[in-house]
Amino acid sequence: MIVLIIVLAVIVWLAILFYGSAYMSSQMFVKAITRLEDKTNILLTFDDGPHPQHTPLVLDVLRKYNHKAVFFCIASEAEKYPELIHRIVAEGHTIGSHTYQHSPRTIFYSKKRYLEELRHADEVFVKIGVKIEYFRPPLGVVNGTIGWACRAMGYKAMGWSVRSFDTRDESRDRVFQRVKRQLKGGSIVLLHDRMPEADKLAERILRYYYHNEEQ
Repeated sequence: MIVLIIVLAVIVWLAILFYGSAYMSSQMFVKAITRLEDKTNILLTFDDGPHPQHTPLVLDVLRKYNHKAVFFCIASEAEKYPELIHRIVAEGHTIGSHTYQHSPRTIFYSKKRYLEELRHADEVFVKIGVKIEYFRPPLGVVNGTIGWACRAMGYKAMGWSVRSFDTRDESRDRVFQRVKRQLKGGSIVLLHDRMPEADKLAERILRYYYHNEEQ
């Protein structure tokens, strides 16, 4: 009986750790922004850029709707396309750090190595001329080490309340319908500007929310 209780306790503990790591909204390892205080607006956020073909098209759509977004950029990609970082900032958007390499192995890094990863990324952005205030870990996965490193850098962590799953191999209409079901005032939407037709998906979301038009 005691063994069973111990096993169940361990299972519950592991489940709690998994939930805290997988969902930034749990606030378990780091205090994260997952919704806007302004319930009359929404925020589109774009991960994994900048992309030389797709990011400019996304920026064109955002300018059309006068929507200010947050781009969580991979620093190694920012190094390749600094002109896109300059354009993002010039058009009133915010750059956030998405680490230097966006490696899924970062969840296993030591505190020292993770901090080095963030500092390396920060050096890249500073060289380009951008001061980083916001951070989103790869895959949105957090743990004690990642939370510690985020605080050590003085960053504000940002998650999301609407996950589009736009990287899946499925139709853009299906992705849009998924977003539509969850979208409401104050939503922070996770998108990826490296994906083909990211601009069309962004426009459809903005047109639906602000004009109640689906097409």
